Amino acid sequence: MELVNVYESDNHETCSKYNKMGLNRDGDTYANKDRKLSYTEERARNQRGLSIGNKCVVLSTVCFSLMCIFLVAAIVVLHIKLTAEREVQATHMLQSSSRDQKEKDLLQNSFSSLSQKNLELETRVKGLTAEKDQLQSISSSLSQKKLELETKVKDLTAEKSQLQSIFSSLSQKKLELETRVKDLTTEKDQLQSSFSSLSQKKLELETRVKDLTAEKSQLQSSFSSLNQKKLELETRVKDLTTEKTQLQSNFNSLNQKKLELETRVNDLTAEKSQLQRDFNSLNEKKLELERRVTSLSEELKKEASKRGWFFVSTELKSWSDSRQYCRDHGADLIIIKSEEKQRHISSFISESVWIGLSDRENEGIMKWVDNSKLDQVFWATGQPDNYQGGNEDCIELMPSHPILENWNDRPCFEKKKGICEK
Repeated sequence: MELVNVYESDNHETCSKYNKMGLNRDGDTYANKDRKLSYTEERARNQRGLSIGNKCVVLSTVCFSLMCIFLVAAIVVLHIKLTAEREVQATHMLQSSSRDQKEKDLLQNSFSSLSQKNLELETRVKGLTAEKDQLQSISSSLSQKKLELETKVKDLTAEKSQLQSIFSSLSQKKLELETRVKDLTTEKDQLQSSFSSLSQKKLELETRVKDLTAEKSQLQSSFSSLNQKKLELETRVKDLTTEKTQLQSNFNSLNQKKLELETRVNDLTAEKSQLQRDFNSLNEKKLELERRVTSLSEELKKEASKRGWFFVSTELKSWSDSRQYCRDHGADLIIIKSEEKQRHISSFISESVWIGLSDRENEGIMKWVDNSKLDQVFWATGQPDNYQGGNEDCIELMPSHPILENWNDRPCFEKKKGICEK
Protein backbone atom coordinates (compact mmCIF):
# COMPACT_ATOMS: atom_id res chain seq x y z
CA MET A 1 0.00 0.00 0.00
CA GLU A 2 2.87 2.40 0.74
CA LEU A 3 4.36 1.68 -2.72
CA VAL A 4 1.01 2.43 -4.34
CA ASN A 5 0.82 5.72 -2.47
CA VAL A 6 4.34 6.59 -3.67
CA TYR A 7 3.34 5.91 -7.32
CA GLU A 8 0.19 7.98 -6.90
CA SER A 9 2.14 10.89 -5.45
CA ASP A 10 4.79 10.67 -8.21
CA ASN A 11 2.10 10.48 -10.90
CA HIS A 12 0.27 13.46 -9.43
CA GLU A 13 3.45 15.53 -9.28
CA THR A 14 4.47 14.58 -12.84
CA CYS A 15 1.04 15.37 -14.29
CA SER A 16 0.88 18.61 -12.39
CA LYS A 17 4.33 19.54 -13.68
CA TYR A 18 3.48 18.85 -17.32
CA ASN A 19 0.15 20.61 -17.01
CA LYS A 20 1.87 23.64 -15.65
CA MET A 21 4.36 23.47 -18.48
CA GLY A 22 1.53 23.35 -20.99
CA LEU A 23 -0.30 26.24 -19.34
CA ASN A 24 2.88 28.27 -19.13
CA ARG A 25 3.48 27.68 -22.75
CA ASP A 26 -0.06 28.64 -23.62
CA GLY A 27 0.40 31.73 -21.57
CA ASP A 28 3.64 32.47 -23.27
CA THR A 29 1.93 31.97 -26.64
CA TYR A 30 -0.81 34.48 -25.79
CA ALA A 31 1.60 36.79 -24.00
CA ASN A 32 4.26 36.93 -26.66
CA LYS A 33 2.01 37.88 -29.50
CA ASP A 34 4.47 40.61 -30.19
CA ARG A 35 7.18 38.11 -31.08
CA LYS A 36 5.43 37.30 -34.31
CA LEU A 37 5.76 33.55 -34.25
CA SER A 38 4.40 31.66 -37.18
CA TYR A 39 1.21 29.63 -37.06
CA THR A 40 3.18 26.39 -37.68
CA GLU A 41 5.35 26.88 -34.66
CA GLU A 42 2.34 27.50 -32.47
CA ARG A 43 0.66 24.34 -33.70
CA ALA A 44 3.81 22.25 -33.06
CA ARG A 45 3.95 23.53 -29.57
CA ASN A 46 0.33 22.61 -29.01
CA GLN A 47 0.90 19.06 -30.30
CA ARG A 48 3.86 18.61 -27.93
CA GLY A 49 1.64 19.70 -25.01
CA LEU A 50 -1.03 17.13 -26.03
CA SER A 51 1.55 14.34 -26.26
CA ILE A 52 2.76 15.18 -22.76
CA GLY A 53 -0.86 15.06 -21.48
CA ASN A 54 -1.36 11.62 -23.06
CA LYS A 55 1.77 10.39 -21.33
CA CYS A 56 0.34 11.54 -17.98
CA VAL A 57 -2.90 9.60 -18.63
CA VAL A 58 -0.94 6.44 -19.52
CA LEU A 59 1.19 6.81 -16.43
CA SER A 60 -1.91 7.22 -14.25
CA THR A 61 -3.43 4.07 -15.78
CA VAL A 62 -0.27 2.09 -15.06
CA CYS A 63 -0.24 3.31 -11.47
CA PHE A 64 -3.90 2.35 -11.01
CA SER A 65 -3.18 -1.14 -12.44
CA LEU A 66 -0.32 -1.60 -9.99
CA MET A 67 -2.63 -0.58 -7.15
CA CYS A 68 -5.18 -3.19 -8.23
CA ILE A 69 -2.48 -5.88 -8.41
CA PHE A 70 -1.28 -5.07 -4.88
CA LEU A 71 -4.87 -5.15 -3.59
CA VAL A 72 -5.46 -8.56 -5.18
CA ALA A 73 -2.22 -9.87 -3.65
CA ALA A 74 -3.24 -8.57 -0.22
CA ILE A 75 -6.67 -10.24 -0.55
CA VAL A 76 -5.04 -13.57 -1.52
CA VAL A 77 -2.69 -13.38 1.50
CA LEU A 78 -5.62 -12.65 3.82
CA HIS A 79 -7.59 -15.55 2.34
CA ILE A 80 -4.68 -17.96 2.92
CA LYS A 81 -4.30 -16.72 6.47
CA LEU A 82 -8.02 -17.15 7.22
CA THR A 83 -7.98 -20.64 5.68
CA ALA A 84 -5.09 -21.66 7.97
CA GLU A 85 -6.89 -20.30 11.02
CA ARG A 86 -10.05 -22.19 10.09
CA GLU A 87 -8.09 -25.43 9.73
CA VAL A 88 -6.55 -24.89 13.19
CA GLN A 89 -10.01 -24.21 14.63
CA ALA A 90 -11.38 -27.33 12.94
CA THR A 91 -8.54 -29.39 14.49
CA HIS A 92 -9.34 -28.00 17.95
CA MET A 93 -13.03 -28.70 17.41
CA LEU A 94 -12.30 -32.33 16.47
CA GLN A 95 -10.17 -32.78 19.59
CA SER A 96 -12.87 -31.24 21.81
CA SER A 97 -15.47 -33.42 20.06
CA SER A 98 -13.42 -36.51 20.92
CA ARG A 99 -13.25 -35.45 24.58
CA ASP A 100 -16.99 -34.74 24.59
CA GLN A 101 -17.66 -38.21 23.18
CA LYS A 102 -15.62 -39.81 25.97
CA GLU A 103 -17.48 -37.74 28.59
CA LYS A 104 -20.76 -38.71 26.94
CA ASP A 105 -19.83 -42.41 27.17
CA LEU A 106 -18.95 -42.02 30.86
CA LEU A 107 -22.22 -40.21 31.54
CA GLN A 108 -24.12 -42.92 29.66
CA ASN A 109 -22.51 -45.63 31.80
CA SER A 110 -23.34 -43.64 34.98
CA PHE A 111 -26.92 -43.19 33.81
CA SER A 112 -27.24 -46.96 33.15
CA SER A 113 -25.95 -47.84 36.63
CA LEU A 114 -28.23 -45.26 38.24
CA SER A 115 -31.20 -46.62 36.29
CA GLN A 116 -30.39 -50.15 37.52
CA LYS A 117 -30.17 -48.89 41.11
CA ASN A 118 -33.46 -47.02 40.66
CA LEU A 119 -35.17 -50.25 39.52
CA GLU A 120 -33.74 -52.14 42.50
CA LEU A 121 -34.95 -49.41 44.89
CA GLU A 122 -38.42 -49.45 43.34
CA THR A 123 -38.59 -53.25 43.76
CA ARG A 124 -37.51 -52.92 47.37
CA VAL A 125 -40.08 -50.16 48.00
CA LYS A 126 -42.84 -52.40 46.58
CA GLY A 127 -41.79 -55.26 48.87
CA LEU A 128 -41.68 -52.96 51.89
CA THR A 129 -45.10 -51.56 50.97
CA ALA A 130 -46.57 -55.09 50.88
CA GLU A 131 -44.99 -55.88 54.25
CA LYS A 132 -46.35 -52.59 55.61
CA ASP A 133 -49.91 -53.47 54.48
CA GLN A 134 -49.64 -56.92 56.08
CA LEU A 135 -48.31 -55.45 59.31
CA GLN A 136 -51.08 -52.82 59.23
CA SER A 137 -53.79 -55.50 59.07
CA ILE A 138 -52.13 -57.43 61.92
CA SER A 139 -51.84 -54.19 63.90
CA SER A 140 -55.55 -53.46 63.43
CA SER A 141 -56.61 -56.86 64.80
CA LEU A 142 -54.15 -56.57 67.68
CA SER A 143 -55.40 -53.05 68.48
CA GLN A 144 -58.98 -54.36 68.72
CA LYS A 145 -57.84 -57.17 71.00
CA LYS A 146 -55.82 -54.71 73.08
CA LEU A 147 -58.81 -52.39 73.61
CA GLU A 148 -60.99 -55.26 74.83
CA LEU A 149 -58.30 -56.49 77.24
CA GLU A 150 -57.55 -52.98 78.51
CA THR A 151 -61.24 -52.52 79.39
CA LYS A 152 -61.19 -55.66 81.56
CA VAL A 153 -57.89 -55.22 83.40
CA LYS A 154 -57.47 -51.45 83.55
CA ASP A 155 -57.56 -51.09 87.36
CA LEU A 156 -55.28 -54.06 88.03
CA THR A 157 -52.80 -52.85 85.38
CA ALA A 158 -52.58 -49.41 87.01
CA GLU A 159 -51.78 -50.92 90.42
CA LYS A 160 -49.30 -53.34 88.86
CA SER A 161 -47.58 -50.46 87.02
CA GLN A 162 -47.19 -48.48 90.24
CA LEU A 163 -45.68 -51.47 92.05
CA GLN A 164 -43.44 -52.25 89.06
CA SER A 165 -42.23 -48.63 88.99
CA ILE A 166 -41.32 -48.74 92.70
CA PHE A 167 -39.54 -52.06 92.25
CA SER A 168 -37.66 -50.79 89.17
CA SER A 169 -36.49 -47.64 90.96
CA LEU A 170 -35.27 -49.69 93.92
CA SER A 171 -33.46 -52.11 91.59
CA GLN A 172 -31.88 -49.18 89.75
CA LYS A 173 -30.63 -47.64 92.99
CA LYS A 174 -29.23 -51.00 94.07
CA LEU A 175 -27.37 -51.40 90.75
CA GLU A 176 -25.98 -47.86 91.01
CA LEU A 177 -24.68 -48.51 94.52
CA GLU A 178 -23.09 -51.79 93.48
CA THR A 179 -21.46 -50.09 90.47
CA ARG A 180 -20.12 -47.31 92.65
CA VAL A 181 -18.65 -49.78 95.19
CA LYS A 182 -16.98 -51.67 92.31
CA ASP A 183 -15.50 -48.43 90.91
CA LEU A 184 -14.11 -47.47 94.34
CA THR A 185 -12.61 -50.93 94.76
CA THR A 186 -10.97 -50.65 91.33
CA GLU A 187 -9.53 -47.22 92.15
CA LYS A 188 -8.18 -48.56 95.45
CA ASP A 189 -6.45 -51.47 93.64
CA GLN A 190 -4.94 -49.07 91.11
CA LEU A 191 -3.56 -46.82 93.88
CA GLN A 192 -2.15 -49.83 95.70
CA SER A 193 -0.44 -50.97 92.50
CA SER A 194 0.99 -47.48 91.90
CA PHE A 195 2.29 -47.33 95.47
CA SER A 196 3.98 -50.75 95.13
CA SER A 197 5.64 -49.76 91.84
CA LEU A 198 6.94 -46.52 93.38
CA SER A 199 8.34 -48.42 96.37
CA GLN A 200 10.11 -50.78 93.98
CA LYS A 201 11.58 -47.82 92.07
CA LYS A 202 12.77 -46.30 95.34
CA LEU A 203 14.63 -49.50 96.29
CA GLU A 204 16.18 -49.68 92.83
CA LEU A 205 17.38 -46.08 93.12
CA GLU A 206 18.88 -46.68 96.55
CA THR A 207 20.74 -49.73 95.20
CA ARG A 208 21.98 -47.67 92.26
CA VAL A 209 23.29 -44.90 94.59
CA LYS A 210 25.19 -47.48 96.63
CA ASP A 211 26.76 -48.93 93.48
CA LEU A 212 27.82 -45.47 92.31
CA THR A 213 29.37 -44.72 95.71
CA ALA A 214 31.43 -47.94 95.49
CA GLU A 215 32.57 -47.02 91.96
CA LYS A 216 33.58 -43.56 93.21
CA SER A 217 35.99 -45.07 95.82
CA GLN A 218 37.50 -47.39 93.22
CA LEU A 219 37.85 -44.75 90.45
CA GLN A 220 39.38 -41.90 92.41
CA SER A 221 41.49 -40.95 89.36
CA SER A 222 38.34 -39.88 87.49
CA PHE A 223 36.96 -38.02 90.48
CA SER A 224 35.90 -34.95 88.55
CA SER A 225 33.65 -36.75 86.08
CA LEU A 226 32.28 -39.07 88.75
CA ASN A 227 31.62 -36.12 91.06
CA GLN A 228 29.53 -34.52 88.30
CA LYS A 229 27.59 -37.73 87.86
CA LYS A 230 27.10 -37.89 91.61
CA LEU A 231 25.61 -34.42 91.66
CA GLU A 232 23.23 -35.41 88.85
CA LEU A 233 22.20 -38.55 90.73
CA GLU A 234 21.62 -36.57 93.93
CA THR A 235 19.41 -34.17 92.04
CA ARG A 236 17.46 -37.09 90.60
CA VAL A 237 17.13 -38.67 94.05
CA LYS A 238 15.79 -35.36 95.39
CA ASP A 239 13.22 -35.22 92.57
CA LEU A 240 12.16 -38.79 93.29
CA THR A 241 11.92 -37.99 97.01
CA THR A 242 9.69 -35.03 96.18
CA GLU A 243 7.52 -37.23 93.95
CA LYS A 244 7.35 -39.82 96.72
CA THR A 245 6.17 -37.15 99.19
CA GLN A 246 3.55 -35.97 96.74
CA LEU A 247 2.34 -39.53 96.11
CA GLN A 248 2.16 -40.13 99.87
CA SER A 249 0.02 -37.02 100.18
CA ASN A 250 -2.22 -38.23 97.35
CA PHE A 251 -2.47 -41.65 98.97
CA ASN A 252 -3.53 -40.06 102.28
CA SER A 253 -6.18 -37.95 100.55
CA LEU A 254 -7.46 -41.02 98.69
CA ASN A 255 -7.58 -42.95 101.95
CA GLN A 256 -9.66 -40.13 103.44
CA LYS A 257 -12.01 -40.26 100.43
CA LYS A 258 -12.27 -44.03 100.87
CA LEU A 259 -13.40 -43.55 104.47
CA GLU A 260 -15.96 -40.99 103.37
CA LEU A 261 -17.25 -43.34 100.67
CA GLU A 262 -17.52 -46.21 103.15
CA THR A 263 -19.59 -43.95 105.40
CA ARG A 264 -21.81 -43.06 102.46
CA VAL A 265 -22.19 -46.73 101.50
CA ASN A 266 -23.33 -47.49 105.05
CA ASP A 267 -25.91 -44.71 104.79
CA LEU A 268 -27.11 -46.03 101.45
CA THR A 269 -27.33 -49.53 102.93
CA ALA A 270 -29.61 -48.18 105.65
CA GLU A 271 -31.74 -46.46 103.00
CA LYS A 272 -31.86 -49.72 101.04
CA SER A 273 -33.13 -51.57 104.12
CA GLN A 274 -35.84 -48.95 104.60
CA LEU A 275 -36.83 -49.23 100.93
CA GLN A 276 -36.89 -53.03 101.21
CA ARG A 277 -39.29 -52.76 104.15
CA ASP A 278 -41.48 -50.35 102.12
CA PHE A 279 -41.39 -52.75 99.18
CA ASN A 280 -42.42 -55.68 101.38
CA SER A 281 -45.38 -53.71 102.72
CA LEU A 282 -46.41 -52.75 99.19
CA ASN A 283 -46.05 -56.37 98.11
CA GLU A 284 -48.38 -57.42 100.91
CA LYS A 285 -50.90 -54.81 99.77
CA LYS A 286 -50.58 -56.16 96.24
CA LEU A 287 -51.26 -59.73 97.41
CA GLU A 288 -54.26 -58.50 99.38
CA LEU A 289 -55.59 -56.72 96.29
CA GLU A 290 -55.04 -59.83 94.17
CA ARG A 291 -56.98 -61.91 96.71
CA ARG A 292 -59.74 -59.34 96.61
CA VAL A 293 -59.83 -59.39 92.79
CA THR A 294 -59.96 -63.21 92.87
CA SER A 295 -62.84 -63.16 95.31
CA LEU A 296 -64.67 -60.57 93.21
CA SER A 297 -64.13 -62.72 90.10
CA GLU A 298 -65.53 -65.76 91.90
CA GLU A 299 -68.52 -63.74 93.04
CA LEU A 300 -69.02 -62.49 89.48
CA LYS A 301 -68.92 -66.06 88.13
CA LYS A 302 -71.38 -67.22 90.78
CA GLU A 303 -73.68 -64.32 89.97
CA ALA A 304 -73.43 -65.11 86.24
CA SER A 305 -74.15 -68.80 86.85
CA LYS A 306 -77.20 -67.87 88.89
CA ARG A 307 -78.47 -65.65 86.07
CA GLY A 308 -77.76 -67.97 83.10
CA TRP A 309 -77.20 -71.36 84.75
CA PHE A 310 -73.91 -71.93 82.97
CA PHE A 311 -70.32 -72.49 84.04
CA VAL A 312 -66.83 -73.03 82.56
CA SER A 313 -64.91 -76.27 82.98
CA THR A 314 -61.69 -76.12 84.98
CA GLU A 315 -59.61 -78.46 82.80
CA LEU A 316 -58.41 -78.42 79.18
CA LYS A 317 -60.11 -81.21 77.27
CA SER A 318 -61.15 -82.23 73.76
CA TRP A 319 -64.61 -81.30 72.51
CA SER A 320 -66.04 -84.76 73.38
CA ASP A 321 -64.40 -84.84 76.83
CA SER A 322 -65.62 -81.31 77.55
CA ARG A 323 -69.18 -82.34 76.65
CA GLN A 324 -68.87 -85.39 78.91
CA TYR A 325 -67.60 -83.11 81.71
CA CYS A 326 -70.74 -80.97 81.33
CA ARG A 327 -72.97 -84.06 81.37
CA ASP A 328 -71.28 -85.38 84.49
CA HIS A 329 -72.30 -82.10 86.17
CA GLY A 330 -75.91 -82.27 85.00
CA ALA A 331 -75.44 -79.93 82.01
CA ASP A 332 -74.31 -79.87 78.35
CA LEU A 333 -72.20 -77.66 76.13
CA ILE A 334 -73.86 -74.27 75.68
CA ILE A 335 -76.30 -73.51 72.81
CA ILE A 336 -76.32 -69.89 71.54
CA LYS A 337 -79.31 -68.87 69.45
CA SER A 338 -79.64 -65.15 70.21
CA GLU A 339 -77.48 -62.05 69.99
CA GLU A 340 -78.16 -61.21 73.65
CA LYS A 341 -76.84 -64.56 74.79
CA GLN A 342 -73.83 -64.25 72.48
CA ARG A 343 -72.96 -60.85 73.95
CA HIS A 344 -73.46 -62.08 77.51
CA ILE A 345 -71.22 -65.13 77.08
CA SER A 346 -68.47 -63.15 75.23
CA SER A 347 -68.41 -60.46 77.92
CA PHE A 348 -66.80 -62.60 80.66
CA ILE A 349 -64.94 -65.33 78.74
CA SER A 350 -61.17 -64.62 78.70
CA GLU A 351 -59.92 -67.55 76.57
CA SER A 352 -61.12 -69.75 73.70
CA VAL A 353 -63.77 -72.31 74.82
CA TRP A 354 -65.78 -75.11 73.21
CA ILE A 355 -69.49 -74.49 72.52
CA GLY A 356 -72.15 -77.11 71.72
CA LEU A 357 -71.94 -76.77 67.90
CA SER A 358 -70.30 -79.21 65.39
CA ASP A 359 -70.66 -81.00 62.04
CA ARG A 360 -69.15 -84.29 63.22
CA GLU A 361 -72.09 -86.42 62.05
CA ASN A 362 -72.55 -84.86 58.59
CA GLU A 363 -69.69 -82.80 57.11
CA GLY A 364 -70.88 -79.30 56.29
CA ILE A 365 -74.18 -79.55 58.29
CA MET A 366 -73.78 -77.76 61.63
CA LYS A 367 -75.99 -78.93 64.52
CA TRP A 368 -76.26 -78.07 68.20
CA VAL A 369 -75.88 -80.75 70.85
CA ASP A 370 -79.70 -80.97 71.12
CA ASN A 371 -79.76 -81.81 67.33
CA SER A 372 -81.42 -78.47 66.53
CA LYS A 373 -80.38 -76.72 63.31
CA LEU A 374 -78.13 -73.68 63.13
CA ASP A 375 -80.14 -70.49 62.52
CA GLN A 376 -78.28 -67.41 63.75
CA VAL A 377 -74.49 -67.43 63.33
CA PHE A 378 -71.61 -65.38 64.68
CA TRP A 379 -68.72 -66.65 62.52
CA ALA A 380 -65.37 -64.89 62.46
CA THR A 381 -64.22 -63.48 59.11
CA GLY A 382 -63.50 -66.28 56.62
CA GLN A 383 -64.94 -69.01 58.87
CA PRO A 384 -65.75 -71.86 58.82
CA ASP A 385 -62.86 -72.75 56.51
CA ASN A 386 -62.23 -76.41 57.45
CA TYR A 387 -58.56 -75.51 57.27
CA GLN A 388 -56.76 -78.73 58.19
CA GLY A 389 -57.95 -80.99 55.37
CA GLY A 390 -61.56 -81.35 56.53
CA ASN A 391 -60.76 -82.21 60.17
CA GLU A 392 -62.10 -78.97 61.72
CA ASP A 393 -65.53 -80.21 62.84
CA CYS A 394 -65.97 -78.58 66.29
CA ILE A 395 -66.65 -74.91 67.05
CA GLU A 396 -64.87 -72.66 69.54
CA LEU A 397 -65.75 -69.17 70.82
CA MET A 398 -62.79 -66.72 70.67
CA PRO A 399 -63.22 -63.69 73.01
CA SER A 400 -60.24 -61.95 71.36
CA HIS A 401 -62.37 -61.33 68.24
CA PRO A 402 -65.33 -58.95 67.91
CA ILE A 403 -68.30 -60.13 70.00
CA LEU A 404 -70.56 -60.85 67.03
CA GLU A 405 -67.74 -62.41 64.91
CA ASN A 406 -65.87 -64.82 67.19
CA TRP A 407 -66.89 -68.39 66.15
CA ASN A 408 -64.20 -70.57 64.56
CA ASP A 409 -64.01 -74.23 63.50
CA ARG A 410 -61.10 -76.26 64.99
CA PRO A 411 -60.07 -79.95 65.20
CA CYS A 412 -62.11 -81.70 67.88
CA PHE A 413 -59.03 -83.28 69.53
CA GLU A 414 -57.56 -79.91 70.61
CA LYS A 415 -57.49 -79.26 74.35
CA LYS A 416 -59.67 -76.34 75.50
CA LYS A 417 -62.04 -75.50 78.29
CA GLY A 418 -65.76 -75.91 77.63
CA ILE A 419 -68.65 -73.66 78.66
CA CYS A 420 -71.56 -75.68 80.12
CA GLU A 421 -75.24 -74.79 80.41
CA LYS A 422 -77.89 -76.39 82.63
